[in-house]
Amino acid sequence: MKNHFLPIIFVLSSCMGFAQDCSQGEFGSFQNVEGAVSRLLRYPAYTGWDEKILNRAGDMAAVAVVRSVSIEDMKSPERTRQILLILTLAFATPQLITTDSDRRPTAAMLLLDYVERAYCGRESCTEVENVRFEIQHNTSTRKPLEIVTLQGEPPVDWEHMQWVGSVLRWTNDVKPGMTRNELLRVFTTEGGISTRTQQTYALKGCPYVHVDVEFSPAKNEHEVQGDPNDKIVKISKPYLDYSHAD
Repeated sequence: MKNHFLPIIFVLSSCMGFAQDCSQGEFGSFQNVEGAVSRLLRYPAYTGWDEKILNRAGDMAAVAVVRSVSIEDMKSPERTRQILLILTLAFATPQLITTDSDRRPTAAMLLLDYVERAYCGRESCTEVENVRFEIQHNTSTRKPLEIVTLQGEPPVDWEHMQWVGSVLRWTNDVKPGMTRNELLRVFTTEGGISTRTQQTYALKGCPYVHVDVEFSPAKNEHEVQGDPNDKIVKISKPYLDYSHAD
């Protein structure tokens, strides 16, 4: 019963829970945020436009997550990392958050508490703790957390580093033992020479990121066409390369 009660708290904490009290502008803003959240939950990486929307969302992003993700789905490590990324982007630039109520991370902290209970134990809690610390710092100081660099060293490009990190996390979710069909949730086929048992794939959303994959055929190994149930035997570390046409 408690699991089903949690999302109700989040919905009621936003204007979306009381439709008659929302202005047309607030509805429009929430629709944009919900769209950006939905895209981050479906695809590897994210666009600059999605980042701008979330940077202005604040606590509204946490409400959008709850409306988009089931309680059971929140328990998966892959979904947890996506949620943490969304919350990080939502409070990365507190000075840009549109409304006063969304500058307070009420729903975000409740969501982090739930994610921590579901996530920790199977995985390290460091990621959750880091996101909580950054949100608390940013909302209390109204300034983004600064990355310290040594004097004379070039500054860290935090935004690009964060984007690359989100891409790498997606690639780590594909492992030997999974099927070709599971691989295609994250990657798409790349041009060039390939066989049923060995092929190069490009990451959806960033075709410069490649992996080389070896398969074990699920059925007749002499068939040229790959079977969705072929098993991944080996997958390379991600590497950068230009796209190749057939």
